Formats: sequence, structure tokens, C-alpha cells
Amino acid sequence: MEFCPTCGNLLRYEGGGSSRFFCSTCPYVAYIERRVEIKKKQLLVKKSIEPVVTKDDIPTAAETEAPCPRCGHDKAYFKSMQIRSADEPESRFYRCLKCEFTWREE
Repeated sequence: MEFCPTCGNLLRYEGGGSSRFFCSTCPYVAYIERRVEIKKKQLLVKKSIEPVVTKDDIPTAAETEAPCPRCGHDKAYFKSMQIRSADEPESRFYRCLKCEFTWREE
């Protein structure tokens, strides 16, 4: 969408032999060139995702009975953390004692 630099109204498009944007309120006209020029190229790099909780964050002292979604083992270490706003419930992070898979329950 393009807006008129004179009055601020939305410019209308008119195609055909000479394509142009024009303002229906004032006499402003902007002719469109057929040639497109890329002024700046930038290579986008995907950032790596950092885990919220690492192995070192979950202590090995607190155990509970929680079935592992990966291997089905019934015991896991756990830690509760407040990672969202204060009015949201805390999140519980688990790490399986057998396969060391880490998962989260809200």
C-alpha cells in the first residue's frame, strides 16, 4: 500500500501502458518504473535454539514417579520453575533416570 505524500490518502493503482499510483483527492501522481532494483542483499542466518533448562539445572536429589514419554521408565528427577509471568502456574521440568530425556509439564 502506498499513501499520498501530499494529503495522506491511500493511493489508487492504475495499470496499462504506463502504470501509476494516483491520489483521488489531490493531483498527486507517481509513475511506476518497470525495472526493479535490489538495493541491499542480506544473508539471513538461522539462530540456534538454546534450551530453557539444561542437565545441570535439574538437580539429581528430588525424584518422583513420572512416566518418561520416550522410554516409559516410571521415575524421574524434577524441578519446578517460574518461567512465565507471576499470574501463570509454574512449570515442572523432568529428567528420566534411565534415558536422561528432559520434558516439561505446565
